[in-house]
Amino acid sequence: MKPKLEKNLLARFESETAKFRAVLANGRSSNQVALFDLLVERSMDERSPKEIEIALALFGNKASLDTNTDSGVRVYVHRLRKRIDDYYRGKSGTRLVIPKGEYRIVLDEVDAPEPPLGPLARITRLLMINPTLSIGLSFILCAGLVFVSWQIWPTDRYRTSGSVNARPDLFAGTNAWQDPLFAIGDNLLLAETEDQLVTQRMILDPEVQTREEFGRFLIAHPEKFYELYDFSLRFAPIETVEIAWKVQEALTASASGKGKDAAMMPVSSIRIDELQSHDVIYVGRLSQLGMLHQYAFSRSRLRLTAYDRLTDKQSGTVFKGQVYLESQSKPEPDYGYLSIQARPAGRTLMIMAGLGDRGTAAIADLLHSPKALASLKKQLGSARHFEALFEVTTLPSRPASRRLVLLNPLP
Repeated sequence: MKPKLEKNLLARFESETAKFRAVLANGRSSNQVALFDLLVERSMDERSPKEIEIALALFGNKASLDTNTDSGVRVYVHRLRKRIDDYYRGKSGTRLVIPKGEYRIVLDEVDAPEPPLGPLARITRLLMINPTLSIGLSFILCAGLVFVSWQIWPTDRYRTSGSVNARPDLFAGTNAWQDPLFAIGDNLLLAETEDQLVTQRMILDPEVQTREEFGRFLIAHPEKFYELYDFSLRFAPIETVEIAWKVQEALTASASGKGKDAAMMPVSSIRIDELQSHDVIYVGRLSQLGMLHQYAFSRSRLRLTAYDRLTDKQSGTVFKGQVYLESQSKPEPDYGYLSIQARPAGRTLMIMAGLGDRGTAAIADLLHSPKALASLKKQLGSARHFEALFEVTTLPSRPASRRLVLLNPLP
C-alpha cells in the first residue's frame, strides 16, 4: 500500500529526483544509479526495502552466496548519501535525504544559513549577554592584541614556524596524474562444503589470491579437493574500500577545489591495456596486489615473503605485522608501505598499502599530515621515486603511531 502525497509535494519530489539522477548518471557507477532508482521507487511504500532485497536487485543471485552482502549494501548506501550531501552542500530550500537507518529517499527543507558573525560582532554579542564580563574581556582583548603585535612585528632574529603552512608536493593532486586509476585490493573467496552439496560458508585464505594459486594449493593439500570450490567470487574488505574513498577525495582535491575524476575498480578487474594507459594508485593490503605485485617489487629493496611479513633483501631483516589482532589491550605492530615508482611508457604506480588494514590506514593518513610529508620529502632530497616502510602501532582509544623504519630511493 502506498501513501498518498499532495500534488505539490509529489511534483517537487519528482523534480528533485530527476535533477539529481541526471547528475548521478554522468558518473561512472551504474550501480549508484540503479540503487538511486530503486530507493526512489520504494520511497512511496510504507515499508522500506531490506538489505537483501537491495542486494538482489543490484547484484542478482550472487548476493545470496555472498556472506558480506549486508555490509556491501551499507557501503553503497553510504556512498550515495554522501553524493547527495555533496550535491546540496551550501544550498537551502528543498533537497533529497536518505534518513539514517532507512533505505528510502525523502524530501526535506533546509533553512538558509545565517551569515557568519565578524569578530567584533561576536564580542559585542557576548558583552550584551553578560555585561559583568566587559572589564575582564577588555583586558584579555588588549593583552591578545599586544601578543599578536609582538609576534608579527619585524625583528632581527630568524623565526621558524612550528607548523607547515602548505602541503608539500610529494603527493600531487590527480590533475598532475595521467588518467589516474584507483586499484582496490581484493581477495579470492572460496566456498567450503562438507557434503559437496551445500555450501557451509565462504572463506578467504590470504595466501590464495588467484586461481593459479588455488590450483597449487590443491596440489599441496589434496584432502581439500572436495571441500573447497572456486565460484569466481572476489571480496574487498570494507575497511579497504573506505580508506580508498578517503584517498581518492584527498588526491582529487586540487588547490582550486576541483580535481580530475578518477575511476576506481578492484585490482582483479584491471586489464593489461588499462595498466599501460593509466597511472595507477593502489590502496589495500600488500598481499592483495595481484597483477601489480610484479611491478611493485621489481626494483624494491623489500620482498613480500608471506601475507604478514616483508624481508629486507640487503640486511635480511624481517618485518612481521599482526594482520589479525589477537589482543585489544596490548600494542600489536603492523607495517605500512608507501611507494611511488616509474613504470613503462612513462606511467607511474603509487602504492598506499599495509600488511594489514591498520598499516593501510596509517599510510592514507599521511595525506592529512603536512609535517610528516615535509619530513619525508626533506629526507628524499631530489629523488622523485622511492619506497618507505613505517612501523604502525595502535592501542585502544589512542591514535596510531607511525615510525619510519626504511626509506629507499628508486630509479
